[in-house]
Amino acid sequence: MGQRFMRRRAALLGGLGAVAAMGVAGSQWLAHAQGSPRAGTQVNPNTIFRDPGDPVLGNPNGSLTIAEFFDYRCPFCVRMHPLLNRLLQEDRDIRLVIKEWPVFGGASVTAAKVALAANWQGRFVPVHEALFEHGRALDEAKVRAAAEKAGMDMARLDSDLSGRATDLQASLGRVSMQANALGLQGTPAYVVGPYLVPGAMTYDTLLQVVA
Repeated sequence: MGQRFMRRRAALLGGLGAVAAMGVAGSQWLAHAQGSPRAGTQVNPNTIFRDPGDPVLGNPNGSLTIAEFFDYRCPFCVRMHPLLNRLLQEDRDIRLVIKEWPVFGGASVTAAKVALAANWQGRFVPVHEALFEHGRALDEAKVRAAAEKAGMDMARLDSDLSGRATDLQASLGRVSMQANALGLQGTPAYVVGPYLVPGAMTYDTLLQVVA
């Protein structure tokens, strides 16, 4: 609690920069861009933070939830990945919700589906890490190699990609609708508690947002 209080104090003194505040109205959130309401953007926070199709990292019972909208081939997402890992190591009170949003298409879509299927096998974390190792160079062959390297049951993976294709597409579709409702323009983007933070940031800024 003391650490979070100090971070909050630092954030108030330093300002939150590009953070876009989201006002709460009943059970819905109204997104704002730099403090100005964005018309027509209303999202129930439970659809973002509690979608059963989304993998969750960090502390599943953490008091602060962060939702990360990302693409494995996005260079800025690749830059943010180790910073988020560091944050989860240093602050054990954070619940990170993974939002697979493959805006780059092609191999990004395949990677997102494989990652979601990995979650069904209890192998999400190693697959997630293996996919991020390739960044922009990720292609279809490297997606499969990453899954195999991470210890996935490849026969079950192929079965799930085929037999549960509707579930996978529905999960990606929900994330896409959420991103559109929030007015996101690309990856990465983060919903941190009641704040919408578009784009990459430094670790110090990330700590300010968390505070």
